[in-house]
Formats: sequence, structure tokens, C-alpha cells
Amino acid sequence: MTQTEQPSPGSIPNRPSTRRHVAVSALLVAALFAFDKVLGVVRDVVISRAFGTSAELDAYYAAFELPDGLFTVVAGSALATALIPVLSARITKGDRDGVWRLTSAVVNLVLIVVAVVSVIAAVFAPQVIAAVAPGFDTYRASLSVQLMRLVLLQTLISSVSGIVMSVLQAHQHFLLPAAAPIAYTVGRIFGAWMLAPRWSIFGLAWGGLLGTVGHLLIQIPGLIRYRARWSPTLRHPDLGPLLRLMGPRVLGLGATYLSFVLPTFLGSRLDSGAISAYEYGWRLMQFPETILGTALGLTVYPTLAEKANLGEREGVRRVASWALRLALALTIPAGVGLLMLGHQLTALLFQGGAFDAEATARVFLALQFFALGLVAHSALEVTSRLFYAQRDMWTPFWAALGGLVLNAGLGWLLMPSLAQGALALSNSLGASFQVIALLIVARMRLGHIEERALALTLLRTFGAAAVMAFAIWGVDLILPNTDGIVGTVLGVSVGGVAYVVAAVLFRSEEIISLPSMLLRRDHR
Repeated sequence: MTQTEQPSPGSIPNRPSTRRHVAVSALLVAALFAFDKVLGVVRDVVISRAFGTSAELDAYYAAFELPDGLFTVVAGSALATALIPVLSARITKGDRDGVWRLTSAVVNLVLIVVAVVSVIAAVFAPQVIAAVAPGFDTYRASLSVQLMRLVLLQTLISSVSGIVMSVLQAHQHFLLPAAAPIAYTVGRIFGAWMLAPRWSIFGLAWGGLLGTVGHLLIQIPGLIRYRARWSPTLRHPDLGPLLRLMGPRVLGLGATYLSFVLPTFLGSRLDSGAISAYEYGWRLMQFPETILGTALGLTVYPTLAEKANLGEREGVRRVASWALRLALALTIPAGVGLLMLGHQLTALLFQGGAFDAEATARVFLALQFFALGLVAHSALEVTSRLFYAQRDMWTPFWAALGGLVLNAGLGWLLMPSLAQGALALSNSLGASFQVIALLIVARMRLGHIEERALALTLLRTFGAAAVMAFAIWGVDLILPNTDGIVGTVLGVSVGGVAYVVAAVLFRSEEIISLPSMLLRRDHR
């Protein structure tokens, strides 16, 4: 559907073109995310060969905690979530001047806020690291302080780039925003490969800074296409409502941010390398989660916002339910695959150089618990945006707060027995809590959330995933001790084919309809 088309109330949810638009956009974004994730694996392989699960890498990850939080809460996801519905309303009305004046006001305000906070954070960096990683020894703490001050420069640039991404997505333009992370990943590969041999961990940090510049520059053609205009203003009629809309989202992301700080806070008390092992496991889980869950959530969000702005309650419900069912049908088998093939995948990708067999075991301990949360993290991408599209930021905040409490409590209790595995398990259960809470509230408000269709999707998907698990187990039984690239590729291939065949036999609507939905041409 083009930007100028005005749907008739009640007609969009059932129109194939709407689902096709979201599905094709999601496929495009997923393809770019997949490419970025492949590059991300290359990045992690290079990093693993250079640093393994070391004290230096622990310090590097700890250095990102406050800058990442600053970006996420002030200029990243919080602003994006609030900005897209507001911009979508202006775009629908054809108010181009209002769109760019609002964008200018937001960019100017964010630059001022992030610059001031970054300077303060740089001055008090030792105190910040002491709070984030209280278990660090003197060496790791000092290294984190130096790295954090460098990363804060990166945050200033990424704040502007994050706003540009939201603006383009509000215009239903997904290509360049999805391509931008590739530039960042390439920068980090360059840093780990070319700069780290000379500058050690600081080479990795400088590579990230170069990648952030590329992240912004790659999106500039999109601004030119939509005739963007910048003006030196801090005023716009929508700015006040936008900031009020951001308030609860900032609090919600604050809770989410604390859940990401928890592994560093708790893991700093474990042996050196525990934080690094956790991060490797998180990145492996993020490979399918980003390609499947995040891509779908990002591309369905403008459509949900559009329908909510038009008052199409039924349309919001149908699109959200369909997106959630599709996310489940795609991520449940991915989670099963990580559980069954995660150890040999970790060894295949990372083992070598400074990354030994013990490091592989430490990473897999975290990965197997992350695999349990893959479905929850992917479903959360859709369920949270169901509320954001209706400009309800408070409900996801309370859900995130509950998830944080569960995450922190379980992580602390289980850490003595499961080490970094406890941090991964508590993270997965915290995300699951959020999804369940949001679905309960959504059902109360919308009357229903197509529970029967959701139940059928879960039944068919778990059945097909069980067939997939038996197929992978059968391969291991017939061809024991087949490790390395042959065993991994064989397991993934046989498991994937088994799942698709079983899903078709079980009449999974999501799997059966997806190819025709992507290939169908609209005749309107």
C-alpha cells in the first residue's frame, strides 16, 4: 500500500495486500538483517580469535553499558517508538513541512541532551564503572573507564542516526535503515582485524566509531529522496505531546536497559570471562531473533500505527495476531535448533586462537538457556508494538518492570550454581513474563486476540518442531561424531527440511501461506 492510499475502515485487515506489504517489507529487512548477522558472526569470530573470553573483552562490554543506555533511553528505541506514530499521522495528512520541522526539533534537542550527558558521564566514568561492574579488579575497571570515554563519542553520532532511521521507517522506507547496521558491523570487523593487532582492545573501539559514522552516512540518500529539510529550531506543536508520550517509554526502556546491565553487574562477581561468555551466547541467540522477530516487529509497527491512527481497532487486532503467529511459527524451530546444535555451532564458529574448548563450554552454558527465550524475545517485538501503535507506553513499562524484578531475583539466586547460565535463564524468563502480561492486557482491551488461531499455531508449530528434533537426533544417531562444518550444515539442513514438511502436513497456515504471500502480485 502506498502512502497516499486511504483505506476504507474495516477493510484493511482482511486485504492480502496489507499482509503482503508487511511480509515483503519484513522479508527485505530480514534479508539485510541476515546479511548483517552473517557479518556479525565474522566479527565475533575475529574477536574470539583475538581476545577469547578475556578480561579485556569483559572491560570492553562493560564500557558500553552507560553509552548504550543513553542511546536506547534518550535517542534510540524510546524516541523511535514515540516518534513513528506522530510522524505517521503528519505523513498521512500530507504535512511535509510539519514532518521536517518536527524532525529538526527532535534532532536538535537530542544532540543537546546527549552531548551534555556524555560530558558529565566522561567526567564521572570511574564512578559509573564502579556502579555497573562492582566486582571488577583494578585493571578491568581502569580499562573500562578509558574505553567508555571513547564510546561516548560514538553515542553522539548514533543518536542522530537512530532518529533518521525512525523518520525513514515512518515513511514506510525500510531498505536504508536495515542496511545501516551493516556499516557498523563492518567498522567493528575492521577494528578487530586491522586495528586490534596494534592497539589491542582500543582498536576494536575505534572500529566501532568508524562504523557508526558509516551507519549515519548510508541513510543520507533516504533523506534526500524525501526532501528532508533541517531548521535550527527547538519548537513544534507536536514536540510537547511527543515528549509526554516518550515519558513512560523511557521508563520502560530504563527497566529493559537495567536488564541488560544486570549480566555485567552480577557477572563481574564471577570468574574473568563470564561476561564475555554471556555476550557470545547472547549474540548467537540474536542471530535468529533479529532476522525473524525484530524484522517482523519493525515492519509491522508502521502498519499498526496507521490503523490505530485511523481508529481501525479490528485491523490492529488482526494484523498483530497474524504477526505474532508468524513469529511463533518461525522462531520455535529456531530455538529447538539452537538447543540441539548450539554446542557444535559455537565450536565451529569460535574455537581457535585464544578461544579454547573451555570457552566453548562456557558459551554453550549460556546459549542453551538463551535458546529457551528466543521465542519470548521475538514475540515481545510484536506484542510491545501493539501497545506503542495505540500510543500506550505505560502498559509495556509495567510489564518490563515486572520482567526486570523476575530477571534480577532469579539471576542472583541461580548464579552460584549456573554462573553465566543463570544470567541467560533469568533473562529469558523475564522476557516471557512480559509477553504473557501484555497478551493478557491486550485480550482484556480488544475483547479477544484470536486465541483459537494462536493456540492452533502453537500446537502445529510444536508438533512440527518435535519432528525436526527427532530428525536432527536421527542424523546424530546414524552419523555419530560428525562435527565441524559438515555436521552442523547437515543437522541444520535435515532439521529445516523436516520442520517445513511437517508444518505443511500439519497444515500450518503461516508456513503454507508465506511463499504465495511474498510472491503474489497485487491487482488493484
